[in-house]
Amino acid sequence: MATTAIKQNSLLNAIQRRAPLTRLLAWVTVVTIASVALAPLTFAAVTAEFHRTLTVTATEPVMLEVEIPNGELQILYGQDGQLSISGTAKASADAKLDDNFFPAVLTIEQKGNRFTIRHVPNPVYREEGISVLYRIAVPYRTEVTSRLNQGKQSISGIMGPVKASTGRGDIKALYVSKGLQAEVESGNLDLQVIGGHVEAKAGSGNISCTRIVQGVSTETGEGDITLMVVGPSTATVKEGTGRIDVGGARGSLVGSTDGGDLHVRAIPHDDWRLHSASGSVRLDLPPVAMLELDASTNSGELQVDRDDIAKTDLDPHHFHRKVNGGGKRIEVHTESGRIVIR
Repeated sequence: MATTAIKQNSLLNAIQRRAPLTRLLAWVTVVTIASVALAPLTFAAVTAEFHRTLTVTATEPVMLEVEIPNGELQILYGQDGQLSISGTAKASADAKLDDNFFPAVLTIEQKGNRFTIRHVPNPVYREEGISVLYRIAVPYRTEVTSRLNQGKQSISGIMGPVKASTGRGDIKALYVSKGLQAEVESGNLDLQVIGGHVEAKAGSGNISCTRIVQGVSTETGEGDITLMVVGPSTATVKEGTGRIDVGGARGSLVGSTDGGDLHVRAIPHDDWRLHSASGSVRLDLPPVAMLELDASTNSGELQVDRDDIAKTDLDPHHFHRKVNGGGKRIEVHTESGRIVIR
């Protein structure tokens, strides 16, 4: 009997020792099954692609018009004598996408060197879960008109002119030899090294223009404007606290803000007119600048930190001086903001 009892106790101890191991193996098995079950959800993205190359006459410019409702558009210099269109679409697990997607939504019309490319949604494909990227490589001598309802545009390395608009999204353009017009309802504009005159407008968003020697006309409903090394220019922030920052103005300058600051660092090459309702205006001018300065503020402070401007009998709200014999005229006015001249 004692022997039997000892064997039963030994068996019970063995079972108890194995129980934690059994539970661990069961947990690992459950985790493994769950991971396998979730794997298709993690890697369920589907991709469709489109490629086509069309021949153009190298002796004539290409006229390109593009319309896309939603997505990303890239237009860039590729190779003279041809126009290449590439499309990539990616879909989440619950969106239908197959090799028939681009044939169903994309139309390409060619009449000589004139191209019209349109993406027209097809009810067979629910595009809420599909992201689309179009990349169009063009000859250098290409004129562009592009429109997006929502998405991002980038245009680079072509002769132009360019006219680009987006409802909601950003536009970036650089190294365009001729003029450019860019407009967004809501989004940012980044324009660099444009050979012709630039018109940039944002309903709401920031505008940045760099190295545009023929000048710019910029306007934003609410946002910041930055101009660096530009020709004759206008900059307007219509509402809010958006600021204007100008460096290297090479021509006339007209700047206006609502409640934001206005800062100019440049040598006056032509007349300037600067205004802010309640923001501050600050001028950083070289010490040997020859100019005529007319600064006034209704209720703000007027501060002059220059040795070449006499401060005797200085009106706290207005002064008019010729600096270093006079030269280009600079008019500065604020309603209640501060004016600082250095």
